[in-house]
Amino acid sequence: MKKREIIKESREFDRMIATCKMKKNAYALVFYEPSSTKEALYGISVPKKCGKAHLRNFLKRRTREILSFYKKNYPNSFNCIIIIRKTCITSSYEEMKEHLIKLLMEIEKEKENEKDTH
Repeated sequence: MKKREIIKESREFDRMIATCKMKKNAYALVFYEPSSTKEALYGISVPKKCGKAHLRNFLKRRTREILSFYKKNYPNSFNCIIIIRKTCITSSYEEMKEHLIKLLMEIEKEKENEKDTH
């Protein structure tokens, strides 16, 4: 992921969490909104209850890798904040990848359905 594709400001995280739609599964919560630019923006957060800093950073690196794969293979038209859940600690990379991409695809389908109804 490129630096310009990352949401880092806590104000932006707080705003999106308070106002945007949410989808969740056992592995992550995703808050999302339509992208105002061509590039989608991503924010990744791992709560402290998931473990020490090295483990949280590991989960963030894993999530960034999954997002890179997702962007190459699927269209994306939304900005999102991804909050990783504790179940990711014990899961494999493939399992985490499968569930996170499934969640992002659900959001993309929902966005397409909204466009069709308008």
